[in-house]
Amino acid sequence: MISKDPFQTLYREPLYEGRKEKLPPGKKGEGPGYFLFRELKLSRIAFGGYRIGLEDPEHKEALQFALRSGVNVIDVSANYGDGEAESLVGKVLDENFKKRQLNRKEIFIVTKAGYIQGRNMKLVESKEKEKEQFPEITYYQPGCYHCISPEFLEDQLERSRKRLGLSTIDAFLLHNPEYFLSHSEKNGIPKEEAQAEYYRRIKEAFQFLEKARKEGKIQFYGISSNTFPVPEVEYTHTSLSKCLQIAEKIAGKENGFAVVQFPGNWYEDGFLRNQSQGKILLEICSNFDLLPLINRPLNSFQAGKGMVRLSYTPQNQTLDQSKILQILELESSLLEALSQNPNRNSLSKLWQTYGEKVRSEEQFQILLQKSWIPALRAVIDEVFSEKGKESAEEYLRVLNTALPLLEEQIQIRSSENLSGLYENLVSRFHPNGEAPESLSSLMVFHLASLLEKGVVLLGMRKRKYVRDILPIFKNEPPRIPRSEWGENGIRS
Repeated sequence: MISKDPFQTLYREPLYEGRKEKLPPGKKGEGPGYFLFRELKLSRIAFGGYRIGLEDPEHKEALQFALRSGVNVIDVSANYGDGEAESLVGKVLDENFKKRQLNRKEIFIVTKAGYIQGRNMKLVESKEKEKEQFPEITYYQPGCYHCISPEFLEDQLERSRKRLGLSTIDAFLLHNPEYFLSHSEKNGIPKEEAQAEYYRRIKEAFQFLEKARKEGKIQFYGISSNTFPVPEVEYTHTSLSKCLQIAEKIAGKENGFAVVQFPGNWYEDGFLRNQSQGKILLEICSNFDLLPLINRPLNSFQAGKGMVRLSYTPQNQTLDQSKILQILELESSLLEALSQNPNRNSLSKLWQTYGEKVRSEEQFQILLQKSWIPALRAVIDEVFSEKGKESAEEYLRVLNTALPLLEEQIQIRSSENLSGLYENLVSRFHPNGEAPESLSSLMVFHLASLLEKGVVLLGMRKRKYVRDILPIFKNEPPRIPRSEWGENGIRS
């Protein structure tokens, strides 16, 4: 037996009974910001939990704000925040249920499993030492394995239920199972052989998920895959048509395969263009009453440019540079009193060295977490050691003032080339002058229109991100012809 559960502190007890419920007969339930999926009233926008965690109170506040504002779909995964995203959602739901501000039947919870990282890696390594390893692990790269074996999924489902504090998860998805195909391609396995094994593994996963569904542990299941929208000829393509056929062979027409998640945005329009056995993804979803969930609506990968953050707000494109200079000068004056240290990485020094090279918010956040914050913690310790607690706290206040200003500068820089796109879309699809006030909000509106009955997953770890999309609960999305979506329109 494993001596210590690495997730123990993240569990919630007891588990709330129930699941998202159908509307009573005769109730339509639709309106701005909502649609009906199999008689369930769902918001067109979901709170995406990719980068939320327990330690940041702003994340909790943003989730509370989203729920109060009408969002009733939450998307997380076992590996988001190394389990903390699910635990934070569980904590927020628990508080709302106890206060009777929400009811379990109102909320649609989506989570996913497949990744082996962080605490899951410790779990797997511990089991392997004790000769109890999970079968069919894909050893993709150091620090990131993958698995969708029934044994692993059963383990992950139980952990997700306990972190969320819910007896029933509304939608449980296989998370990027195409890692197996990527690994096989890298190792020179013939495509036909790899794909045959891929769908065999999906079949076994579905068999387990049908069992979990009968036991009431999940309401629906599905797949989140970045390769649903890629061309069929590609080695790593995941065929939605084949997945449907597998589910039907296992459990007939009443099977629980009902949710499909994939990326979609302005520069990545494969979900509208590429086909699976003669049909595009949205046609298949409509024909088989599947729920499409679009992820990465704003983080768009453009050929030759890498990731483009589709964020632009016309009235916020100027920043008083003097504010940045003043706060960095204040930092320098505070550090002048310290002993000489040529290896000290102050914020001023880091910004001067790397600031101009950072072109996106995502890049800035990665740089902060991996490099800058550890370096600045060392400076805080230096200040504390030489000048005491009050000076260290003052220096920390300076950093907390400076970092948001630098992030805003990065945001403005990364959106410099997006004003034309925003203005073009406003003139084409919002001639009445009722366009969303930001490109990000506009992108979400348009994707919701293209989906018709589906959900756009949006990372909303800050209140301002929630506030940005609230107009969708007041105004119906415009009609966007699918042929006109994407950088160059749909190519035949």
